Amino acid sequence: MEKGFRANLSNIQRMVDSIFVALSWWLSYLTRFSLIEGGEDGLQWEFAKITPFLVIITLYFFKKAELYRSLRFSSRYKEIFSVLRGNSSAVIGLVILFYFVSEEKISRLTIIIYWIISSIVLVSARLIVRNTLRSFRKKGRNLRHVLVIGNSRLLIDYIETAKKFKDSGIRFKGWVDSGGLSKKYSIPEITVPYKEVSKPDSIIIAYEGKDSAKAHEFIASNYNDIVPIQLLPDLSYSMVGHQIEDFGGIPLLSVNQPSFSTIELILKRTLDFFGALIGSILISPILFIIAVGVKLSSPGPLLFGQRRVGYDGSEFTMWKFRSMKLATDDKDKTEWSNKDNPRKTKFGSFLRKTSLDELPQLLNVILGHMSLVGPRPEQPFFVEKFRHEIPGYMLKHKMKPGITGWAQVNGWRGDTSIYKRIECDIYYIKNWSFWFDVKILFLTIFKGFLNKNAY
Repeated sequence: MEKGFRANLSNIQRMVDSIFVALSWWLSYLTRFSLIEGGEDGLQWEFAKITPFLVIITLYFFKKAELYRSLRFSSRYKEIFSVLRGNSSAVIGLVILFYFVSEEKISRLTIIIYWIISSIVLVSARLIVRNTLRSFRKKGRNLRHVLVIGNSRLLIDYIETAKKFKDSGIRFKGWVDSGGLSKKYSIPEITVPYKEVSKPDSIIIAYEGKDSAKAHEFIASNYNDIVPIQLLPDLSYSMVGHQIEDFGGIPLLSVNQPSFSTIELILKRTLDFFGALIGSILISPILFIIAVGVKLSSPGPLLFGQRRVGYDGSEFTMWKFRSMKLATDDKDKTEWSNKDNPRKTKFGSFLRKTSLDELPQLLNVILGHMSLVGPRPEQPFFVEKFRHEIPGYMLKHKMKPGITGWAQVNGWRGDTSIYKRIECDIYYIKNWSFWFDVKILFLTIFKGFLNKNAY
């Protein structure tokens, strides 16, 4: 496969996906109204009007699932999962879009039929493309001949990854300034100007910090060449993601900046608001019973409000059912949760053990202070303490705090390792998706409420 085709492969894939999405939509129409009895006639025009919206939404979510970048270093299972996730997000997005902006409603049966057909068709198409490219690469076509330059650990990781994925089509033409590492990886050491050897498809450069000037020198000498030059930046401190922006023609690299789109944030907020509102209504009898139990357990208010640090470092009042006797001073503001606290009531211990004391935080979610899923918020006193003790601690505030979270469903709650909790929080923010939230909510039912570390 020639370079020109390679450069347009993502656009070709978009065209193919668009065709298959439209085809699947019409197949779902034919299945629903021709093969299944009871369907209404004369809806062809309504389905035709929906087709372009469905195509655009699907292409958007496929792009967010990174299905239009090079998948040389991605397994087929990961690609299948990304297709299913992107297609499911597109279906949900379409339903939400038409719920708010259109009087026409799509039947649930039609949506289910479309999801099944489109998932099968789109996954099959991807596997055919992947197998075709693999066949081309085995025949020596669609290969990418790469020249590597430098001594960075990132460059070594790149080489090891390329060799691990044998179907990637990456072939190393040589290594400049390897520091003796080229023999270990069976890559020819280049000691003369690379143009005298052969013309690579791309050049990858990565130097350690102390030698970073060498990368600048190479680019200054070769920037006018046609061969693409790619830098491997050291983003080891960008723990929750990064963004590259264009500021009037000036590239800006933002570290520790999650790349959430507006649509994704709207989806998350929609899930939060309606999930919390509907949940509050459904469990209102339970809330009433707990309220009575709290009032009978000890004198004092029904709810306990405590200042917590939330999104972007802003403070808010987080609500819980009161599980302790009232403190006579401000000790509760600097007191760490533990199972031997003498102020806990018997009913309060039950509430904490079952996490039922957290239910009033549904109000925080409705008001927008919190999310259903996210890092747990902490008191200002402990935030100030941990920010100087735990690397990356403040990065948890890059996202709204949640009632439940990845750390909680993995057992890191109560008087457990703060390091492990932050590790989970950072992983959650870096890998966040709408479906990750759904997964955590599902796991919370089985693993989040009852926990030996909840007290």
